[in-house]
Amino acid sequence: MKPDPATTVTYDVGQPRAFLSTRERGRKVLHDLEDRIPPDASLLVINFANVEAMTVSFTDEFLRKYYSTLATQDDGPACVLVTGLNNDTRETIVIAFERRELIALERLGDDLVPLAASDVLSDTFKLARALGTFTATAVAEKMGISAPNANNRLKRLVAARALVRRRGVAERGGKEFSYSALEL
Repeated sequence: MKPDPATTVTYDVGQPRAFLSTRERGRKVLHDLEDRIPPDASLLVINFANVEAMTVSFTDEFLRKYYSTLATQDDGPACVLVTGLNNDTRETIVIAFERRELIALERLGDDLVPLAASDVLSDTFKLARALGTFTATAVAEKMGISAPNANNRLKRLVAARALVRRRGVAERGGKEFSYSALEL
């Protein structure tokens, strides 16, 4: 999926503070982020370039809550990326997300890397990027796993807004989903 530049939103975290702490501040940043996302956003880029460090409590209240909400909704941006991370901020996100089994997608130059993802989900995401647009059956065949297993993996990546899912009609009737990975 190639995002529409007209519906790409970048949210800069950390203005004016380079060190972000406390749950209260995390809630304020979360509300500010939510207020700035238009309903038609196709891609949300959360930029941490101004952040030197942040506490797990801030990250939990801000980013973890945002991703937890995304995982339960079909609306909102089709894809979400984090960018501008340093080693400390990356580690803080991983700690906050691993506790809740969440995944964030980090943009590193021209690459996309799932943060806090198991090796299995990271491998599935790499295959998804190589395939571009695909079905769960294609992933199952390429990885040598069952279709339900492929569906479960893809569901987690869709919940993290790392993949986009579209509903279609299967050749034999019924519903079938196609998935696509973000193209940079």
